[in-house]
Amino acid sequence: MKTYLFSFEKLDVWKDAHALVLLTFTASKKFPTSERFGLSNWMKQSSIDIVSNISLGSGPVPRKEQIVFYKQAYSAGMELLNQALIARDLGYLSPEHCLEFRVHLEMVTGKIHALKKSISAKTLEAA
Repeated sequence: MKTYLFSFEKLDVWKDAHALVLLTFTASKKFPTSERFGLSNWMKQSSIDIVSNISLGSGPVPRKEQIVFYKQAYSAGMELLNQALIARDLGYLSPEHCLEFRVHLEMVTGKIHALKKSISAKTLEAA
C-alpha cells in the first residue's frame, strides 16, 4: 500500500507527467554531447516544468492561482512538443520517439485542460 504525503501524488495527471519526465530524460541521453546544454537541457526543463506546475497548482493556493499553474503546465507541454519536433528534425529523436512524445503529451495536456476546466467551474460556482 502506497502512502501519499501530498495531494498532487494522487493525481493521475501528475503521475502521467512524471512518466513524461522520465521519458524525456531517457530520450535525451541519446542526443549528441554537443546538445548537453542546448536542446536536451531545454527539453528536460520543460518536462520538469509541467510536473512542477501541476504539483504547485494542487497546493494550498486560491483557485485562481491553481488555474494559472495549470495554464503554465499546459504551456510547458506545448514547449516540450515543439522541442521534440525540432529534435526529430535534427535527427536526435526518431520519428517513432517523437510520436511517443506527442501521444503522451496529448494525454497529459488533455488531463491538465480538464483539471483547469474543473477548477474554473468551481470558481464560477463560488462567485
